[in-house]
Amino acid sequence: MSRQIIAEFPFVERFDELSAEFPGAGLDWLDAMRRMSLDRFNRLALPSTRVEAWKYTNLRELAKTPFEMAEASSGSASLDLSEQAAMGSESAHRLVFANGIYDASLSRLETLPDGVIITNLEDALTTHGSLVRPHLERLYSLEEDALLALNTAFMMNGYVVIVEEGIEVGTPIELLFLSDPSSPTSIHPRNLIVAGAESNAKLTEWHVGSGDSDYWSNPVTEVVVGPEAAVSHRKVQRESASAFHLAQTRVSLAGNATYTGFLMSAGARLSRCEVEAHLEGDGANCELDGIYLARDHQHSDITTRIAHTEPGGNSRQVFKGVLDGHSHGVFQGQVSVSPDAQRTDGHQLNKTLLLSEDAEINTKPELEICADDVKCSHGATAGQLDELELFYLRSRGLDAEEARQVLIRAFIAEVVESVEEGDFQDQLNTIIDDWLSNGLSTSQGSDG
Repeated sequence: MSRQIIAEFPFVERFDELSAEFPGAGLDWLDAMRRMSLDRFNRLALPSTRVEAWKYTNLRELAKTPFEMAEASSGSASLDLSEQAAMGSESAHRLVFANGIYDASLSRLETLPDGVIITNLEDALTTHGSLVRPHLERLYSLEEDALLALNTAFMMNGYVVIVEEGIEVGTPIELLFLSDPSSPTSIHPRNLIVAGAESNAKLTEWHVGSGDSDYWSNPVTEVVVGPEAAVSHRKVQRESASAFHLAQTRVSLAGNATYTGFLMSAGARLSRCEVEAHLEGDGANCELDGIYLARDHQHSDITTRIAHTEPGGNSRQVFKGVLDGHSHGVFQGQVSVSPDAQRTDGHQLNKTLLLSEDAEINTKPELEICADDVKCSHGATAGQLDELELFYLRSRGLDAEEARQVLIRAFIAEVVESVEEGDFQDQLNTIIDDWLSNGLSTSQGSDG
């Protein structure tokens, strides 16, 4: 079996035609990088399950779908997205992208403090090109990844948030990606977060879809956290049941920097959310928490990689999942510690509830330790709801469905409560309530 899946996507064949409309078209350095990225994708192709990192996630159905690119005419002018656009905080700075196209009418940017840039990629390339270019080029040079290469070749828009040294952004920042295409469409957002030394910012990113048409969201986000800066980055994936969502987040942390990431994955027919963090300065800190919910035939893949390369770094990961129906979950978590990264403290935990006999989880925690003065641990469990606890709740007057819901909420409460109280925690609880209200299987699964 080949390590590649060859896909003949119509939009890839139309690169020369489409590229004239891309953000930054006419910039020699960007045009060249796009072209080289296309060549790289054509050479690499999509990874098959023969590639170890993709062993449990099969992209063959994606490869069979005749995706085109989203075009300006498919933006929000033809969509009724007012309800989705109303989510989040009314006071937040907000950028909205509808079918991959920036929508100024749904966006809201209050008066920004000096030293803060919040804009879309197209405008950033025009007005802040010297700030954006090094980061786009850096990701391009790091490694050969087919999906990253495809995103670089076809990035149509995305958000750019830059916070200068010493600035604290008190108002939350919200980024909304809303999808409801009428035909198979691919969307390739490219996002950038840069936090200067001793700065602070909080961002919440929503990916929400509706409708019956297939679509593919392939976002790439780069996060650069300067010395003693702090970034809180929360993401909710609620794509439609017809969607493919393949997302990558690449984080680099300088000395004493802190990145606090949160992920909720509850949508899409097939999703994979990758987070890769490099702790590149003494005393850097990275926290990743997340919840994945899947039912029917959904496939939900969470893949994390944390690399400790300097002394005194701290990392913590807690991911919990609930799988029902014939759904398939994947958790792959890798923590590596280089020889120079003494005094590293790294911990990882993954727990999954299987609510039906047909639900399946593949969990693969990994530690690669090349230093001797470290405190590292990992753990993974998969199982069912406790029958004794269910019996106790039934004896207290709850029916079977109510008892199961109580235990499921208790199981994921640790992760929900890792988010500070307020609007976002309330929104998470609403998503969980909605998921539970759609009904649960009556038979439990077996240990995985």
